[in-house]
Amino acid sequence: MPTKKHLDAYLDAMHRKDVAGTVDHMADNVVIHSPIAPAPFEGKQQVVEVLRGLLTNVDSFNMKQLIGDDEDYVAVFTIEVGPYRVDGMDHMHLNQDGLVDSMTVAWRPLPALVEVQKKLASAIGVAALTLVPLEDSLSSEKSS
Repeated sequence: MPTKKHLDAYLDAMHRKDVAGTVDHMADNVVIHSPIAPAPFEGKQQVVEVLRGLLTNVDSFNMKQLIGDDEDYVAVFTIEVGPYRVDGMDHMHLNQDGLVDSMTVAWRPLPALVEVQKKLASAIGVAALTLVPLEDSLSSEKSS
């Protein structure tokens, strides 16, 4: 059964916005499934670049709670970027060595997620999202 010492160190580094401090606590084959990009980020090198983009663009990353046992944990946190606050939860899996090998990210509310993603998009190499009001989306479908 893995211990969570790597997870604790990883989350502490995230709170300090220390990308280099996260590296030794992730598996080489780590994968992040995130709402800010359509495809997962795969491998330590790509994940480190995503974390660098995130942590250099956010004002704060604050852990609120860690729930879990054995190899599966949920980290509850907030991210602040300018006037936007994102409430987030990461489902994190640890491999047999206790290293983070996968993360599934959930952020809310949607308008704040979109605004934060716009700030991160160029830094992480993805297209910026746009929030389209439902009524605009429905009217454009009818006219097609």
